[in-house]
Amino acid sequence: MRRRWLFWGCMMIVLGFIIIAGVKWMVSWHASQNWHSPLAGRVIVVDAGHGGPDGGAVGGSTEEKEITLKIAKDVRHYLQEMGALVVMTRDNDTDLSDDDYEGRHKRQDLVRRAELINKTHPDAFISVHLNAIPMPTLHGAQTFYHPKYSENRKLALFIQDSIKRNLGNTTRFAKPISHVYLLKKSEAPSALVEVGFLSNEQERALLVQRDYQKQAAASIGQGVMRYFTNEKVPSD
Repeated sequence: MRRRWLFWGCMMIVLGFIIIAGVKWMVSWHASQNWHSPLAGRVIVVDAGHGGPDGGAVGGSTEEKEITLKIAKDVRHYLQEMGALVVMTRDNDTDLSDDDYEGRHKRQDLVRRAELINKTHPDAFISVHLNAIPMPTLHGAQTFYHPKYSENRKLALFIQDSIKRNLGNTTRFAKPISHVYLLKKSEAPSALVEVGFLSNEQERALLVQRDYQKQAAASIGQGVMRYFTNEKVPSD
């Protein structure tokens, strides 16, 4: 039994090195193909919130997981056009937990997302979510960050400023938050974007539209791109 655990432990270590080496090789190759692009050589992890059995927030008949996946894919497309290598935590309607897992699926899912993020060693991490609360009048996108690193705040400020400029649907500010697991565990500059409120009927009508989803994604992508420039950091 001990030999078996030792064997699998060694295999996991080797696999980890293979993943890291593979990502580094892909970054090098990708950068050589996109040397003139603004994000050439950058690795960005994009997280579509929820998925699979975890539908997330609900507004009417709309589930959060459906829209976050579409927007996250649009963010990926935007960042790739700018030369970045983008790694998705999920690219279909699933999560990262095991089907036969007997514990808390949500916990296992989050732990594995955090492991994926940090094994990738990205230059930035973006998580896409939607909001829903019992107060249907509240609306507007908002970007959150963990206060442990100053770079988190800088990234969030650029994204929130780009959303304000392009969507024009919010007066909210980038806000520190300490209890979000992925932001807390991420070792890379990170931000979580709540793109809007499914609990607001008018905003929900926008969030289900593909043009609006693409516009929101472009705003997030633009914020990420601005973060990697020498542009002056926006104020709160």
